[in-house]
Amino acid sequence: MFKNFGKVFQFTFHNQVCQKGYKALTITLAVILFLLPIGILILLAANSEKDKNKKLESCGADKIYVANEVAANTNFDSMKIANGEGYKDIVYVTVPSVDDGLKQIKDAGEKKAFVLRVTKDDKDKISTDIVLPPDTSLEAKTVKHYFDAISKNEMLFVITARGISMSDVAEVSKTVETDGFEASGWKSGTSLFEDKAKANEQNNERLRDAFSVLITMIICMIMYFVVLAYGASITKNIVMEKSSKLMDTLLISVKPEAMIFGKLSGVLAAGLLQFFSWIACLVGGVFAGVIISDKLFPGADSTVNVFLKSLGDMDLFRPIPVIVALIVLVFGILLYSSFAAFAGSISSTQEQAASNQGIFVMIMVIAYILVLTQGSDIQTAPTWLFLVPFTAALILPTGLLLGTVSTSVAIAGVAILLVLTVGLVIFAGRVYKAMALYKGQSTNFKKIFKIVSTK
Repeated sequence: MFKNFGKVFQFTFHNQVCQKGYKALTITLAVILFLLPIGILILLAANSEKDKNKKLESCGADKIYVANEVAANTNFDSMKIANGEGYKDIVYVTVPSVDDGLKQIKDAGEKKAFVLRVTKDDKDKISTDIVLPPDTSLEAKTVKHYFDAISKNEMLFVITARGISMSDVAEVSKTVETDGFEASGWKSGTSLFEDKAKANEQNNERLRDAFSVLITMIICMIMYFVVLAYGASITKNIVMEKSSKLMDTLLISVKPEAMIFGKLSGVLAAGLLQFFSWIACLVGGVFAGVIISDKLFPGADSTVNVFLKSLGDMDLFRPIPVIVALIVLVFGILLYSSFAAFAGSISSTQEQAASNQGIFVMIMVIAYILVLTQGSDIQTAPTWLFLVPFTAALILPTGLLLGTVSTSVAIAGVAILLVLTVGLVIFAGRVYKAMALYKGQSTNFKKIFKIVSTK
């Protein structure tokens, strides 16, 4: 049935990868995807380092009168040390009200002083106002820098404004000892967290909920992109010979099933080689970006860098589940690509092929909606989603990757996926032959199914 499949595959694959456009696109995009994350991560680390080392601009004041309406007689001298250069020589004076502060500034003839009013609203939130005296030499844009000083040490400012002593802060800052027990180990004092494997599993459970939806969405996007991009090429390659005189010769030397599967797998192999090379370059660029940004700006971890580094400690992406999930993903791509092959087998011209591509697109959209509505939580997703091949192609890789699907269900899902794919390829081959034999005659789906079933 699949005799001479290798020759068709080799010819199709070679024809795809040797095109100048294929090579140029693959290499160009691979270089961009490798360099782009490196540049972004270096830029983020540089900005993080810049923010870290950024010095506060002076507010220009040498004395600040504090009217604290939250807690009276508080000492704000701690703000001198916290804010450093430009703020360490400021003298803080406590006054009962804003008016008292302005009067003292006027009586002393001070030109570089202002009043800081500290209040709280109905929700107990601290707020501050700066009040400048009439004859001050300070400018508003300069005085505004004091708000940057408050933002930099917001917690210290709030603690001081509420009249909390530093000794009390030291007491409440002491660490709290924590432990956990299972019901069976409570009396014996056996800590739940002494079992590192169990502790890791508990952490993984929390992370799986967050990652299951994200990974499923990514897989759906990959599937849609690959099938849409390369499915059209599969359909085009299958229908190509129908417009020439080569079809009859091909059907004599090559079985239609072998030709269909050879063309399908040849185009798909070239496409997956291209696609996964881009993914590899992107992942390599991310890892290289983390390493290079750490070397150039040590200690200046951006939010993205911290998140990427934490992925290594999550223990969610072990090698074997990742490999198995990728294999199932490829099987799913094969399934939807076989629909593209079927679309090519029932088409006589390139125009018909373009219109028949909606077959596999519509099936994929329906499957995506089912996964989105029924399987957003991978741990509680119904079993049928992993067994119906159209939805299994989208959700089964996530279940395997996160370990939330049983081995028996996974094996059954993969088996059904493969059986349907092979069946579709054989059926597409017979339809292709039927269309060849009835070339020039009007055909429809009813006639095609009748010819194939009685063959």
